[in-house]
Amino acid sequence: MTDERNAPRPENSSGNKPAEKPASARLCAARAVQHVLREQEQLETALSRQADYGRLEARDRAFARLITATVFRRMGQIDAALKPFLTRIPAPLPHAVLRTGAAQLLFLKTPVHAAVGESVALLKRSSKTRAYSGMVNAVLRKVANEGPKLAANTPPSANLPGWVRSTWDSAYGKPVMRRMANQLAQDPPLDIHVRSNAEGWAEKLGGTVMSPWLVRLPSAGHVPSLPGYDDGTWWIQDLAASLPVQALAKTIGGLDGLSVLDLCAAPGGKTLQLAGLGANVTALDKSPERLERVRENLTRTKLDAKIVEADAIEWIGQSGETFDAVVLDAPCSATGTFRRHPDVLHNRKPKDVASLVRLQRRLIRAANQAVKPGGFLLYCTCSLQTEEGEGQTAWVADSLPDLSPIPFNISELSNAEDFLTKMGYIRALPHLLGEKGGADGFYAVLLQKKL
Repeated sequence: MTDERNAPRPENSSGNKPAEKPASARLCAARAVQHVLREQEQLETALSRQADYGRLEARDRAFARLITATVFRRMGQIDAALKPFLTRIPAPLPHAVLRTGAAQLLFLKTPVHAAVGESVALLKRSSKTRAYSGMVNAVLRKVANEGPKLAANTPPSANLPGWVRSTWDSAYGKPVMRRMANQLAQDPPLDIHVRSNAEGWAEKLGGTVMSPWLVRLPSAGHVPSLPGYDDGTWWIQDLAASLPVQALAKTIGGLDGLSVLDLCAAPGGKTLQLAGLGANVTALDKSPERLERVRENLTRTKLDAKIVEADAIEWIGQSGETFDAVVLDAPCSATGTFRRHPDVLHNRKPKDVASLVRLQRRLIRAANQAVKPGGFLLYCTCSLQTEEGEGQTAWVADSLPDLSPIPFNISELSNAEDFLTKMGYIRALPHLLGEKGGADGFYAVLLQKKL
């Protein structure tokens, strides 16, 4: 990683005083941890909003992401290693520096002199944090010596925020909660959805066939440089996220020629699936930036869909259009994506889930209006919170009598059998394919509208 301690300090335009030193990867990481925890930002936002982060070399940006992801994967173990040496919790940035320094020492195998020395140097940059430099130096040196044992004696379930741990314990039981916590600590593989010839692509990319349409690679690397990316022969999509559309197609006898509305469509994985299966797709999202990614993916994969930039509820009410099927991958807490985005467990609160449940119900009502009589509504979320999954299915049964659940048919869909509930819904849990790298947490239910 770039060592800035010996770098020359440039002068400012007046030539009288050195300009502020550019931030290092470690400082960008500490700031990002602070913003995620205090302002509930997404990690990528907390990193990219820093002008200094954009000025880092690619390897240093990757190092900053690695540090922050490790902090959020291992928060409980990191805090357990810090706690004996702290008489009080320091100010937010020094606290974040302690956590990022400990992450390097305990889990990234960073040399002690680099992890400790650079952490101390970060705090000496500013008069507001300089007073903490001695304390951080002393604490991190103790962590280097005694922290590994403290972290090892802390169960992985401690890495889950308390409210997440308790809700998963209540919903799935303690053994399952613990297995999902174990999965949090693992680096996830990369899943790609292939248009055809999964066996051939697995051989070419050094991956494993997980289903007729999905290949799993051991790690991500630089995705755009992989063979087939520029040709649009595949796109990134987790196994669990890809399953609902495939199950929809198999259950209703195919999508070829059907009109399908994909609500909250960005970044477009399901839009690509639907179009690839022959549906006439209308992809709707209210974010112009996120829709641009849908357009780019459609262009790259040479697939077609009608793009609509609008609020889903308003557009459905105004357009009056109806469709053979509506896919609603609803805005949710996204706690099921923790394998790749461990920050989601730390930038969400129970009140956020309650607010999202209300929004989801408004979207389900609107989506129902857009379904033709006899048509289908596929509702899904990448959440492990049952209020956003099973709870919404129960609400539909009480509130929307013209919709009836239909059990999914997922026979012959590889690596999917364990995801099917007794009621015929899809409930993917991250640990169920743990020996193969796991999968996102996901919920899906298929509803049919009465004629």
